[in-house]
Amino acid sequence: MTTVEIRPRFGAAGRPFWILAASYLVLPAVLCASLATWALSWAAAAGLFVVLVAVLTALFWLAIRGARIWVSADAVAYRSTAWAPTKALPRAELVRVLRIGRVKGSIPMGLLAVLAADGTRIGVARWLWTDADLHTMTTAIGLPVEHRAKVGQLELVRELGVDPAFKRNPVHLLTLVGAAAVGVLIAWPIVRALLL
Repeated sequence: MTTVEIRPRFGAAGRPFWILAASYLVLPAVLCASLATWALSWAAAAGLFVVLVAVLTALFWLAIRGARIWVSADAVAYRSTAWAPTKALPRAELVRVLRIGRVKGSIPMGLLAVLAADGTRIGVARWLWTDADLHTMTTAIGLPVEHRAKVGQLELVRELGVDPAFKRNPVHLLTLVGAAAVGVLIAWPIVRALLL
């Protein structure tokens, strides 16, 4: 079997991508507006917004440039960004391929998950991967694809479990703490108004 390589394409960007992009623009706008009300001037907040949007654009470009899926005779591998390590699952250990149309409570974006026997997985969100790309991938893998039109977040955890790599990586905990800190910064004017 020859190795099949699939790359995301900006030309494949559909509604899920534009919803995701809009949310990534709204969050820094809200953060900067909140900071302008208590910590920064409006000019500094506008400058910070421009910097944040430039950083997000650069990160997006790197993600597109470096993202790949490889399906070979020995393994299925995935790299999410130019700087991320390649995650590979041996073909002999693959047990399940699950395609989800949408996760309830999230933006309308599908998901394809390839699971190994030990619980490790490769998950591909459908934001720049076309249906043809995902079909090429699942055909090359050769396992039957289970379809779910819509699942809740608890159902998703029940279906997939928790990836062992998530438990071992301290960056995930730091990301959650960072998200909580940003939430506090955004909500600070509201909290201050309630306390006064």
